Amino acid sequence: MTLQPHIRRTLIQATLIAACITLSIAAGAQTFVTFSGDVRMPDQDLHPVRMTVSDGHETMDVVLGRNGAYSFHIPVSERVTLTLESPGHITKEVTIDTHGVPEAKGLFARAVRVAFDLELERQPDDLHLCYAGPVGHIAFTENDGITVPVIRPVEQDLSITELRAEATSAR
Repeated sequence: MTLQPHIRRTLIQATLIAACITLSIAAGAQTFVTFSGDVRMPDQDLHPVRMTVSDGHETMDVVLGRNGAYSFHIPVSERVTLTLESPGHITKEVTIDTHGVPEAKGLFARAVRVAFDLELERQPDDLHLCYAGPVGHIAFTENDGITVPVIRPVEQDLSITELRAEATSAR
C-alpha cells in the first residue's frame, strides 16, 4: 500500500508531535511514593472512616475501599501527617517523611511502594481518650545501595491503660 505524499507527511508530523509531548511529560515528571494497605477495626465492620494526608498547608482526603483498602501518593522530599479518624474510635496520626527516597531516573523508573495496615481501637463509652502524639513514623534509609522504608511505632507519653487508671482515680 502506497500512501500519498501529503498523508505520509501528516503521519510523520503526528508521530513527532506525540513523541515530543511524551518526552516533555516524562522530563517534568515528579517522583512519588505510593502507600497502600488496609484499615482494620475491632468489630470487623468498617464504620465511616476519614483518612487525610496533610503537609500543614494542604490537606488531601484519601478514599477508602469498601473493605478498608486505601492507596495514596506522596511526592519525594515531603513531610506529611496521615490522620485516621472515625466516630467511636480513637484518632491516630502517623508521620511520613519521604526525604530519603532518591528521584526516579528515566522513563521506566520504578516507583517506591510501601504497604502498611492501620487499626483503629474503640473509644470507651465512659472516657474520651487520645494519643499524646503520632503513633508511628515512616521514613526511608539506604541499605546496601537500596532505599528501604523504615516503619516504627512511636512511644506515647501516656498509654490508653494509664489514661483509664487516671480517669478512674479522679472520680
